Parts: sequence; C-alpha cells; structure tokens
Amino acid sequence: MGEGFIVSLRFHAQHQAPPVLRFLRVLLLAVGLVAGLGCANGTGAAHAQGALGVLTAQKDDRPAETAPQSHSAASTHAAASLSERTMLQEQLDMAQKARGVLLRILNEIPTFSSSITATLRAKGPDGTLGWLAGTLVSIAVAVAAGLVSMTLISRWGRAQFAHFYRATAQNREDKLGYLFFRAALMSAGLVIFVLVAGLIALFLVGGAPGGRETAFVVLSKLTFFLFIRIVFLNLLVPDTPTHRLFPLSDANASGLYRSLLLAAGIAAVMIGLCNWMERLGLPQDPHKLALIGASFLSMFLLSAIAVTYRAAIAALIQGEANKDPVPMWRRVLAGGWHIFAIVYFLMAWAISSIRLLLDLPDATGLVTAPLLALLAASVAFGALLLVIDRLLLPRLDTRRAQARLIEDILRRDESSEGETDLESASAQAAAEAADQEAARKPFRDLLDKGAALIVMFGGLYLLTSMWGVPIAGHQSFMGSLIEILLVGFVAYMAYEAVKTLIDRKIANTSPSADSGEDIEIGGTGESRIATLLPIFRNFLLITIVVIAAMLVLSELGVNIGPLFAGAGVVGLAIGFGAQTLIRDIFSGAFYLIDDAFRKGEYIDIGSAKGTVEKISIRSMQLRHHRGALTTIPFGDIKQVQNFSRDWAMMKLAFRVTYDTDVDKMRKIIKNFGQELMDDPHFGPMFLQPLKSQGILSMEDSAMIARVKFMTKPGKQFELRKVVYAGLRDLFQKNGIEFANRQVTVRVATADDDEPMGKKAASSLGQAAAGAAAAAAMMEEEANAKGSGDQL
Repeated sequence: MGEGFIVSLRFHAQHQAPPVLRFLRVLLLAVGLVAGLGCANGTGAAHAQGALGVLTAQKDDRPAETAPQSHSAASTHAAASLSERTMLQEQLDMAQKARGVLLRILNEIPTFSSSITATLRAKGPDGTLGWLAGTLVSIAVAVAAGLVSMTLISRWGRAQFAHFYRATAQNREDKLGYLFFRAALMSAGLVIFVLVAGLIALFLVGGAPGGRETAFVVLSKLTFFLFIRIVFLNLLVPDTPTHRLFPLSDANASGLYRSLLLAAGIAAVMIGLCNWMERLGLPQDPHKLALIGASFLSMFLLSAIAVTYRAAIAALIQGEANKDPVPMWRRVLAGGWHIFAIVYFLMAWAISSIRLLLDLPDATGLVTAPLLALLAASVAFGALLLVIDRLLLPRLDTRRAQARLIEDILRRDESSEGETDLESASAQAAAEAADQEAARKPFRDLLDKGAALIVMFGGLYLLTSMWGVPIAGHQSFMGSLIEILLVGFVAYMAYEAVKTLIDRKIANTSPSADSGEDIEIGGTGESRIATLLPIFRNFLLITIVVIAAMLVLSELGVNIGPLFAGAGVVGLAIGFGAQTLIRDIFSGAFYLIDDAFRKGEYIDIGSAKGTVEKISIRSMQLRHHRGALTTIPFGDIKQVQNFSRDWAMMKLAFRVTYDTDVDKMRKIIKNFGQELMDDPHFGPMFLQPLKSQGILSMEDSAMIARVKFMTKPGKQFELRKVVYAGLRDLFQKNGIEFANRQVTVRVATADDDEPMGKKAASSLGQAAAGAAAAAAMMEEEANAKGSGDQL
C-alpha cells in the first residue's frame, strides 16, 4: 500500500499533478531556491545532496538483525525510500535551475538597454524612437479629455440625484443604497472616460502598432486604477462619515484610503510597464525581472500598510466592544493578523518569483490575491445585504417606509372620524415600525448569516483560483469537500428558517402569563398548534439531518440504495420487536389528533394528574400541583379528564343561622356578583356572574346555603378567595350571621327509674361530647381535603 501511494505521487508529480500537489511542490522549490541563492557556488545544493546521501547510507547500512522485516516489507520500504529520494532530487534540481535562471538574468542586465532600444525602434515606422514621444503626448491629451468628461458627468449626477443623500441615515439600507448608487454613478462616469479617451487616443495615435499597444496598456491600467479608487472610496467612505459601514475613525479611514490608493497606483504603473513590455515583444528576461520587481514592491507596500494600520484593523476583527465577549480565535487573529499577513506576502512573493523564473502557470497576482478577494467579497456581501433589506425583507425603519406608515395611520383615523396630528402619527408609526422590525430580526439575522457564508465560499473559491489551486470539480477531493459543505449549508439554512418560523408561531400562540397572577390548578394551556409544533420541529430536524447525511454519503461515492433497503428491514424488525413502543407512538399521535390535551393544561388520567409540562414522541410528563413530576407513556392512558378547557364552574357552600332572611341574603349575593363583574381586574375572569342557589339543606344547627359562578379555566381558585372574603364582610355589615357548628349530647340514665350518679353522668357526658367533637373535626378535615384535592 505504501509503495503504491509513493509511486502514485511520483507519477502525478512527473506527469499530471493535482493542483494542491503542484502548489506544495512550488513551495518546496521556493525554499530550495532561497537555500541555493545563499550559496552562489552551488555548495548549498551539494550539502543537501550530501546530507541526503548520509541519511540514505545510514538507512541502508543497518544490520539485518535490527530490522526484523519480511522480504516483501523490506522491498516495499526500499521502493518507498527510492521514490522519496527521487522526488526530493527532482525538487533540488528544479531549485538549482531556478537559481541558474535568476543568475543568468542578473548577469545580462547590462545588455537589457540595447535590446530594449532595438525592439522599440523596430516598432516605429521610421526605425527611430520618435513614435514613442508622440504616442505619449497623444495619450496624455486623450486621458485629459476623458478625465474632464468624467468630472462633468459626476458633477451633473450629483446635482440631479442629490436627494438620494441623507445626512441622518441610521440604518444600513439607506447607507448601502446611497453608496451603491454613488458607485454606479461614478462607474457611469468611468465608462464615459473610457469612451472619450479611447476614441481620442485611437484618432491621435494613428496606425503605428507600438502606439496602439502603448495606448491600450496605459488606458486599461488607468481605468483599473480609477475603478479601484471607486471601490476603496465607497468601501472606506473617508468623505462621508455618516454613511461609513465599518467602525473606523475619520483619520484611520482617510489614511487607509490614501495608503491603499497609493499602493494600487504604484502597482498599476509597475504591472502596466510589464504588460507593455510583453505586448511589444520585448525580451523575456527583462520582462521577468520587471514582474519580480513589481511583485516585490507590492509586497513591501502592503506589508507597510499592515504594520501602520494594525491597530485599526484589529479593532475591526474584534468587533464592537459592547457586545458579547469576543471569542478566543478572534482575539488571537486581531493580535497577530499583521504578522500572518507579512509572512504570507513574503511567501507569496517567493513563490511568484519561482513560478516566473521557471515559466510555471499562475505566476502573477499571488501577493495581491487576498486583498482582491477581500474587496470582491465585501462588495458582494454589501450587494446581498441590500437585496435582503429591499427585496426579501424590506426594512420598515427607513424614511420611505415611515412615510407610508404615517399615511396609513392618518387614513385610518380619518375613516374612524378621529383626529390625529402629524407628530402623533409619526410617533405611532415609529413605534409600529420598531415592533415589526423586532419581529423580523431573527429572519434578518438568518439571512445575513446565509449571505456571509455564501460570500465566504465565493471569496475562498476566488482566492484559490488566483493561487492556481481550484477547489471546484468532481475529480478533486477539495471539490467534493466544498460540495459537502454546501449541502450542510443548505440544510442548516433550511432548518434554521423553519425553526425560526415555528418558534415565532409558538411565541405568538402561547398564552402570556399576567404579572403577579397566581394560578393554582387548571390554568389555560397552550394552543393546539403550539403543542404540535415542537414535535413537528423535532421531526423536521431528523428529516433534514437524514437527507443531508444521505446526500453527503452519495457525494463521497457511497451507494445509498442498499441503505434504504436495510433501513426498511430494520424498521420492520423494530416494529415486530417493539410493539409497546409502537403502541405508545400511535396512541400519542391519535390523542394529539383528537386534541385531548395540550401543553400547559391540567389533566387527570386516573393514575396521575397534573399540568402537561412536556410532550415527546412516546410519552408526556405531568407536573402535579404539589410539585411531583410523572412520566406516562401514551399507551398506558385509558381516559383523559381535562380541567383546562373552555370554562370552570365553582360552587361554594356556607352555613347560616335559622333566623337568616333568605331573600335579603339572595339580594346581597346578587349585588356583590354585579360588583365583581364590573371590577376591571376580576370582571374579565368571570364567564357567568356570582349567583345564589338558595338553601341547599338544613342541619340541626344551621342552614346550608350555596353560591356558584363560572370562570375561565384556572381562575376559579383566585375568585373563590375573593368571594368568601366579600361575603363575610357583607354578611357582617347586614347582620347575617354564620352558624357555628354545635354538638348536643344527651346522657342516658342507668335505668329508667334511678338516675345515675353525678360523677358517672359527668364522665359519660364528657366522653360523648369528645366523641361528637372528634367526629365533627374529622368531617371538616375530610371536606377540606376533598376541596383541595377535588382535581
């Protein structure tokens, strides 16, 4: 296995190496070149080869007894060692070749002047360099005319579309809209510049081939510089702090803008010079040296910018300080990002130089690749945010949306014959917009996160393409990995979107607890949809995970057809072997379909009672009003008594004396019931007012009267306290007395003729009285217990 792996690597290195292996190989060549340049006489490579020979001799000269391997294992190890030595030797040879090319170019520098001059003379119609001066003058005239045209168009556009600018812009939709519109207007001016300058240059330069090539290079690089200026200006916004999206100070924004623009201008000049040399057919060696110099200059300028503005960019990486604690990786990146950047710039310059010297592909643009990818990702991310804020989820806190809300409020007030001034309507519109934006925030955050992930994938793809290591394609491992990540991204976004919708629906349909409300037993539960949605959410999660896993396995080359067949067989086996589980699941499903109970309702199933606290696929949990939590499988439920549906009837009994005016008592109860119905706090709890049911029964020492009232579920116990306390005060005020419980004891004599002794009679009377009192107390305790446990 090891031999085949090494041979495969050797074959790909020699013939058709994959991109990642090519990149690593060129990186190894850069290290070898640096080592080779350190020793001009070639001793570095010789020392490396000598060290390799020593290591090989040490491996091959070991005694046989120290390596107790079989003959096949030893052969495989020898073949692998030989392949490794061959690959390393190839890298050293290529490093030596690159060093030789560089030394040859350096030695030929004195001859560059004559060769370049000869080539330039050959491009002129008369064999002189006069065409070059005339071409540069014509290009200068064309550029000046183009810049004047662009300036006039920009001034006209600013005057015509000044209303798009708002100095009080607070939300990102207004800021992004203004910045993109300004960028579009400046781009239109840039198009005018290209047309005017190009036409004038074409007319003035004439038909000299060298002149046309020179004009094309100058105008193309100047256009690129002006376009980069537009990007930097609208990204850093040094001139309009109110519309700046990044939390940068004015000094840092202006300084970073000028520094990046200076670096872009110098890089454009150097790269334009290199392209001009290539298009005119100048010798390759000066062209290579100029490209290496341009890459070095870009590396130096970007490194200087990284060191100068390391603190400002570190603050951007860490984010706002008043938010959640910054993760460790962001703190580490913020503290040492400039070191990583400088190391990358140095390595990119070295690798780019190696590729240029050896005429390898993807030799230019390595140094500036991260900056260009970052700029492209920033512009794309801003465009996606603008699409989200204007099309997918239009913001309601913008000036345009506020104006529409104010018009709607004024129109509603006019139709209802009300009067609302503009200030009140504005305040009401702002409040409504704030509430609606708060409701939309979870969805907006989800879309923002999805846009960030899309831009991250796109930026990574663009960066690796600039490196010459494409990560897309069905034949590469990186391509498969990217597709797997995309599947995971789509699954994550789908689940988060549905989860957010479900959580929002649950929050809207769940009853909100009143402040200070004390519901003892049987309060109103959640809605039916709020009970079923959490179960649906869990089912949805399982479905998404299973589908995503199947797609990932399919992408990895696994045949998922047998998995479906195996799943069917396993499911059938589980169905036969777990009949109780299946019974619980199906029983629960039908109970939920029948809407027998909901989460938050108080139910009694015979063996247990309590508030439904949690519902799963096969069971539910009941919380007793004394605190006990009981888990009941759905299959064990025979009947359900629900105390939280629709209404609750409360009947209260009390004892009054025989001399009570029953009609007067009835009127007092009726008036008290009307007072409770009119009360702003207790009135909404009643469904039917307090009513008197008259005398229920008559006992030895009292008449038993009863009242009743109908309330919302769970409110009857709070109202019971109010009714008892109110009736006590009203009866005391109107002279109605509650009857006390009395016990009458009749003591019999020993016989009908002779009375018992006084002492015996007294003892017998005390015993009888005690027994009667104990029986009365036990009856009261039983009634009290039944009233507390009536649920």
